[in-house]
Amino acid sequence: MDQDISVIIPTYNRVDALQRTLKYIQKADDFPEEIIIVDQTNNSELIQQIKKICSECEMNVIYVHQDCPSLTKARNRGIELAQNEIVLFMDDDVDVAKDTFVSLRNLFSNPLIAMVGGVDKTPVSHNSVLGYFFGKASYFKRKIGHVTKAIYGRFPLVCSNQTPTEWVMGFFFAVRRSCILRWNLRFDEKLQYYAYAEDLDFSYGFYLNAKRENLKCIMSNKLIVNHRVSNEYRLPTKKATYMVILHREYIRHKYFARNIKAYIFCLWSDMGDLIYRIIHKQNACDIIRARSFFYKHYSDILQGNFHYSNFMN
Repeated sequence: MDQDISVIIPTYNRVDALQRTLKYIQKADDFPEEIIIVDQTNNSELIQQIKKICSECEMNVIYVHQDCPSLTKARNRGIELAQNEIVLFMDDDVDVAKDTFVSLRNLFSNPLIAMVGGVDKTPVSHNSVLGYFFGKASYFKRKIGHVTKAIYGRFPLVCSNQTPTEWVMGFFFAVRRSCILRWNLRFDEKLQYYAYAEDLDFSYGFYLNAKRENLKCIMSNKLIVNHRVSNEYRLPTKKATYMVILHREYIRHKYFARNIKAYIFCLWSDMGDLIYRIIHKQNACDIIRARSFFYKHYSDILQGNFHYSNFMN
């Protein structure tokens, strides 16, 4: 079975981060057949620097530039260009281990495995008592990776070599190209900018198709990487708050449109966030405003028209 690897790495104005990521890939015991860099940089000087890094790399690096910054569009552009069966999506701030690509090929040697998610070296657990109470994690699914009705992706309590999962995080995961093509899957380009939950949306849709064909989706502790994650959107800013609430409601409607419990869980989990912010003296008003904005533009948002200009500028 074909085990050649195509890596897709979107990047945006991050020369040093990308250079470090490529160096770690090159130092690995085995490296992929092709690496596709989808550059969305808007500074001509930085563009030339990134081009130079790619051209001087000893691996097969394919550079393309995309004028419109969009994570979902960048990943879809990578899918169009990818030639190999194993398609690995990576962020531009990930340190791989020496055996990462050897382990990835070994996992995909099993023809039943369709999707594999990597594990961050320092993962954050959200499976707390309050998380269960406010619908941000499922107690009954706590041993596997799962998507809650409130549209949160949660990790298993313990990750083994092949722990079942319903979703994966976008910083490092791989799927079969043949499955993408057979199921005609793409990242949802209606989710723009930082595109919160675009990885959950794509991977959960992939999981549902795989489940129908009795294929496996897993997280694996054989793929532990160091995600040097940016702090952008990690604090409860207005932009992040709106995006979290609106994108979750859109994805909820996509997969659970007729499930009233899912709507209630989304609302209830936001109530939990509201209480948390009040207790910790953070800006709680943004949650109320974002909820009000959702109801004001209810029909548009459920169709993927988020009116970004009202809160992203």
